[in-house]
Amino acid sequence: MPRATTCFGLALGLVSWALAAPVQAQSFGSAPITLVMPYPPGGLGDFFARTFGPKLGESIGATVIVDNRPGANGSIGTAMVARARPDGHMIAFVPASTLTTNQWLIKDMTFDPIKDLTPLAETMVVPNALVVHPSLAAKTVPELFALARTKPGGLNFASMGIGSSGHLQGVMMSAMANLQMVHVAYKGSGPALQDLIAGRVEVMFDNLPSVMPFIQSGQVRALAVTSAEPAPQAPDVPPVGKFLPGFEATPWFGIVGPAGMSKDLVATLNAHIVRAAKSPEVVSALEARGARIVTSSAEDFGKLIRDEAEQMRHVIKNANITLD
Repeated sequence: MPRATTCFGLALGLVSWALAAPVQAQSFGSAPITLVMPYPPGGLGDFFARTFGPKLGESIGATVIVDNRPGANGSIGTAMVARARPDGHMIAFVPASTLTTNQWLIKDMTFDPIKDLTPLAETMVVPNALVVHPSLAAKTVPELFALARTKPGGLNFASMGIGSSGHLQGVMMSAMANLQMVHVAYKGSGPALQDLIAGRVEVMFDNLPSVMPFIQSGQVRALAVTSAEPAPQAPDVPPVGKFLPGFEATPWFGIVGPAGMSKDLVATLNAHIVRAAKSPEVVSALEARGARIVTSSAEDFGKLIRDEAEQMRHVIKNANITLD
C-alpha cells in the first residue's frame, strides 16, 4: 500500500552502494531460484521482476525463474513463499499492500505477513496515476468529481485487487470527495487495464509505469498522480492533492523470503538484491517508466513493513473499509 504523509510511514534513508559489496560468500548450488510474482503478467511488478531477475541471477551465479501466481491481492503467491524452505531458493517480489493491508481485509489468511516471512530488501517506489477511459466526459479531477456526483453509483473504478493501493486510493478519494463509485476488483493491473482500455470500466488508480504507455498512446487519459509533486515522466499531470488537500500516496515494492532464514543468508541475499536493483540496466528501464529504485537493509525493510502494517490497521478500522 502507498507510503503517504497522511496515513503511511516513510522509509528512512537509503543504503549506500558500499553496503551491497562485497557480496558475502554463499553457495546456492545448481538449483534455480524462483522469484514469485504474485500478480499476472502485464503490470509493473511483472515488468520489474523480469527486468531484475536476470541481473539477480547474474549476481548470484544461478538461474532465476519468474513465476506468476496471482490472486487475493498477492496473497496466494506470497503464501507459497511463506511455506517454502528457508534456503533462499524461493523468494517473492511484492507490493506494500500484500504485506501491510491484506491481513486486515482478508478473512482466513493462510499466513501472517509479519511472522511467516523474512524481509530481504525494499527495491522501488512509484506513484500511482488516476486514469480514465478517453470517452469519459472528464478531462480534469474536478470534472470527474462533478460527473460522479451527478450519477451516484454510476461510475466504476477498477483496481488490481481488493486491498491493493488502487483499491484503497479509490476508497480514500471517494470518501474525501464525497463520491459514490462502484469498485471492481481484478487479479492484477494487467487485466484491469485491459478492461479500462476496452471501456468496460471508467476509472482506475494504477502504477504510473504500468499505465504510462497507454497514456502516451491515448488509450487512457491521465487526470492526476498520487505523489506530492508531478512525476518527471508526466510533468503536466497534477497531483490529486491539488484538488484534495492531504491526499498523497506513493506505493513501494520489496522482496521477501520465508521465515527462518539465517542471518548470513539474509545478508547475502540483501547484498545481491541491492546490487541487481542498482544495476544501470534495471535503473534505466524502471526510471524510463516512472519508477524510482530505492533499496534498503533487511532490518530497515522489516521496520517499514511493521510500521505501515500497524498504520494501515488503524486507517482501515477508522475509515470502516471492508471487502466489497
